[in-house]
Amino acid sequence: MEKFKKILKIIIYVIAVFTVLSSMFSLFRNAEIRYFKMLDFPRIQLFIISLICFAILIFTTNKRNWYNYIILIGLLISITINSVFLINYTPLVASQVPLAKSPFDNNNQLHLLLANVKMSNKNAKSLINLISINDPDIILAMETDSWWNNELKVLENTYPYYQLKTNEVAYGMSLYSKFPIKEIDIEYLNNKNVPSFQSTITLPSNKEIALHCLHPVPPSHFKDLPDNANQEENALKKIGKRVQNSKLPTVIAGDLNDVVWSYVDNLTNTKNLLFDVRAGRGFYNSFSARNIFMRWPLDHVFVTKEFQLKKIKRLSKIGSDHFPIYIELALID
Repeated sequence: MEKFKKILKIIIYVIAVFTVLSSMFSLFRNAEIRYFKMLDFPRIQLFIISLICFAILIFTTNKRNWYNYIILIGLLISITINSVFLINYTPLVASQVPLAKSPFDNNNQLHLLLANVKMSNKNAKSLINLISINDPDIILAMETDSWWNNELKVLENTYPYYQLKTNEVAYGMSLYSKFPIKEIDIEYLNNKNVPSFQSTITLPSNKEIALHCLHPVPPSHFKDLPDNANQEENALKKIGKRVQNSKLPTVIAGDLNDVVWSYVDNLTNTKNLLFDVRAGRGFYNSFSARNIFMRWPLDHVFVTKEFQLKKIKRLSKIGSDHFPIYIELALID
């Protein structure tokens, strides 16, 4: 029994040291080293593991050896580091986007559904059912290919305005809208195989908004998928520049392959122009739908100050590795 306890304690020490080092290296999230950036993703997990290890060592370690103190201090540092990021997605801080208060002007509302469908997923019916239940005004489907576009053709009667750009390397994009799309540009902000949409949408009130849809590549490398190797991923900064030069109320939506943690200004190179609808409300982890222990928020919506939030919710699984996200926005005069 004593031998088992000894082995268990060694395992806890190893986990604790690994967690502390991971948390410290995660501070270099903006360095041009993809492994440091990847440590920015599992902050929820690092926080929980640090907390558990700290509690176990506090209550089970009788002899306060010097290395115990060092590990406990390291775990406190780890808890603090991750708390600084995670606190922005909790009710402990003020919401960046105010909650819309009734009565609402129905003509100035925008209901948006985001879904990374995963190209290899062949369960279109689940997504179509969710669309039927939630009845969004705009649908942004990502990682669509020709098969998915064929399956989603049933939407075209209800969503007469649409733009489709498919490819076979997991970065296709399909936009469906009940509202008129005045103009739409397909651009390749940082990679020739990764499209983004810049559009102007006319609401029922005849007011116009700018909608930017994008899906930048992740910091990790996957075989046969687009990669920004040896260059900075700056798609969001390019969008930020356009927001600065635009007079229209703006919505940015998509699978950003980034956890953000509400630091929108840093990502977009803007200051107090774009706001994270999650900040001050919750994580609404959209990835991974397949592994409960590896979840973090990847699908995001940022808005300018003209918008308030009516509702945000994570929808049920559709066979993808992402959960769809549903958001209701109100444009305030």
